[in-house]
Amino acid sequence: MVLSRVRTLRDFVSALLHFAYGLVLFVVQHRWIRFWPPPVRPVVSVKQGKVRGVTATLPNGGQFHYFKGIPYAEPPVGNLRFKPPVPLTRFRKPTVDCYAERANAVQKDFFSKRCSGSESCLYLNVFTPRLPGEADTTKGVPRLPVMVYIHGGGFMSGSGSTFFYNPEYFVQQDVVVVTMNYRLGPLGFLYLPSAGIPGNAGLKDQLLALQWVQDNIAQFGGNPNNVTLFGESAGSMSAYLHYLSPNSRKYVHRVICQSGVAITDSFFQVEPEEKARKLARFFGYTGDDDQGVLETLQKVPAQELAKHQNEAISEGEKKLALIFIFRPVIEQKQTDDSILTQHPRDILKSYDTLRMPLLEGCNDGEGILALRTLGKKWKSFGATPERLVPVLLGVRPDLDRSVVGRQIKQFYFGERPVNEQTIDKMCELLSDNTFITNSVTGAEWLAKYQPNVKHFHYRFTYDGRYSLLKRLFLLSHVKGACHGDDTMYMFNPCFLPKLPPNSEECRVRDIFIALWTSFAKHGDPTRAVPSNLIPVRWEPVPKIALDSDDFELDCLEINTTPRMVRNPCADRIQLWRGLLKQYRTNYL
Repeated sequence: MVLSRVRTLRDFVSALLHFAYGLVLFVVQHRWIRFWPPPVRPVVSVKQGKVRGVTATLPNGGQFHYFKGIPYAEPPVGNLRFKPPVPLTRFRKPTVDCYAERANAVQKDFFSKRCSGSESCLYLNVFTPRLPGEADTTKGVPRLPVMVYIHGGGFMSGSGSTFFYNPEYFVQQDVVVVTMNYRLGPLGFLYLPSAGIPGNAGLKDQLLALQWVQDNIAQFGGNPNNVTLFGESAGSMSAYLHYLSPNSRKYVHRVICQSGVAITDSFFQVEPEEKARKLARFFGYTGDDDQGVLETLQKVPAQELAKHQNEAISEGEKKLALIFIFRPVIEQKQTDDSILTQHPRDILKSYDTLRMPLLEGCNDGEGILALRTLGKKWKSFGATPERLVPVLLGVRPDLDRSVVGRQIKQFYFGERPVNEQTIDKMCELLSDNTFITNSVTGAEWLAKYQPNVKHFHYRFTYDGRYSLLKRLFLLSHVKGACHGDDTMYMFNPCFLPKLPPNSEECRVRDIFIALWTSFAKHGDPTRAVPSNLIPVRWEPVPKIALDSDDFELDCLEINTTPRMVRNPCADRIQLWRGLLKQYRTNYL
């Protein structure tokens, strides 16, 4: 035990030093390039004016161009706070210098709880291996597939910055990549329809960015008719909602969801209107009129809203393993920019209404995130087993949460206590409760109700030296691939340790890039990929009959040598399918 703690602390210090070094390097480069930009600076004309970027070198020695901090909407300040974004029609000067990222959205940091950012945050970044007509050799070359990435952060924090999401390895595979900022927390997800705030402003920022891509990406060499939307965590949930949204589907042709599909109530905002009122009362509002609530919150400094958003948490939410306070809602009215006006369950179970290919999956150690947010409180779950029952099981009167909680506890722990010696079992339980069971349920609905959707499912299981998040969480001793660590094997942030190209970590990164870019290019993740990287064909999840009581989940296990697996963690899948059948009639 002592040796394990020493190793965990050593891993934490190493990860912290890597992040600190990366942050210093990023800030220095960011400041330097603003004042001393490189000599080669291409200019591209878009509908709003001209943008000037930077020509740089890829890890493989090739050339690419980037344009960081392109404004895509009017600053959502003043009377525009909380409201849907307003498209930017013209830049404020003829040519905008886009050498470095601009301000992040106002947010509360996941680690330090420090608040930072600006309300004027609606910027995107474009990375392209070549521009149209750049040289004689590129004339007549087809436009490139486009991959648009949505960052995670629990709808509370994060950004599209290259500090985390440097897409150079994607660009090396001849795709154009777009990353973006969107509004977060109450500024992005306040819901007060009676006062003209329809909700989902952050998702509508993303939709406007997709519209910008449709209008402008051809000027960067991209194909507006081949756009893949992908994201991780809250970005994955966002991408899934766009997958289901009639308004968003106009601009997207394929979707990749990494760790999060928003299909159940557990992913939507709890008592959203009351949250807005509670927050206004905290800031001194004493009336009972929603217009007064809005006026109060529009006057509060933006960072104060982010800082005190926890004041809006409901009593029920305080008992959850993961708390996302301000998040998406199901809107009341269908409009030109609404995201969803129906529950995802109803859309998915509406027979044969979806066509778009979907690649989706989870990491096997997703629960490490919940262990981190719970601190030591997870150890008390053994004495209060009702806390082991997820929102997914609903609120039927015959659902005795104490009884079901003891059943769940018995399944995962047997007669063993809930403590440090059984932390791996708690991680499995939290993984299932927060991400995996929802993912499997969504896969079953697609298999049963959407016969024309090609759905590729995966499970990421590799834990290597790029897996820095679990080390920062002081949980490197817990088995599995932590929530968020998959992104470390795709992007090229400057804080990653430098490893040789023949290392396992670089191989796993090459596997991810090959699979993701093949899906973006062809709608098939293993078409024309090197067999020495991926020796198997990734088969989609098989379809089942509408009256079928059985479901087989075929998925690709992503590790150093990918392999097809049927029903990963089958006993756990069957536990949750059984509970859903028992307590949610006709749910599956």
